[in-house]
Amino acid sequence: MRYINLENLENISRGDDKRLFKYLIQFRELIPERTAQLQNALQLADRVQIRQILHKMSPQLQFFGITNVVDPIQRLECEYQTMAIDELNTLVTKILVTLEKALIEVSQLIDYKQNNQNT
Repeated sequence: MRYINLENLENISRGDDKRLFKYLIQFRELIPERTAQLQNALQLADRVQIRQILHKMSPQLQFFGITNVVDPIQRLECEYQTMAIDELNTLVTKILVTLEKALIEVSQLIDYKQNNQNT
């Protein structure tokens, strides 16, 4: 299963591999920081912080075509105050797992591009 879809990114980059590479690097640098913040907010059961972090991340995740987190994020953004804590934990955990897998894909793409650039 693929977690990212680079179609949007490729369109925005307009065939500029350096620009595409820059976006991939930014993703690899930013997502671990955001996931750490999200894990911390989850441990503290800080619903407002969870919502804020997800809201900040949402455009970038859509940009990278990580569509299978769109629905859970939208639910959390709308229902963060009223959602049962178990369901909140489940949804955030699902998002975190998906982001970790997307991060692996992005890292593999970066490695692939670096290796092919040097040959």
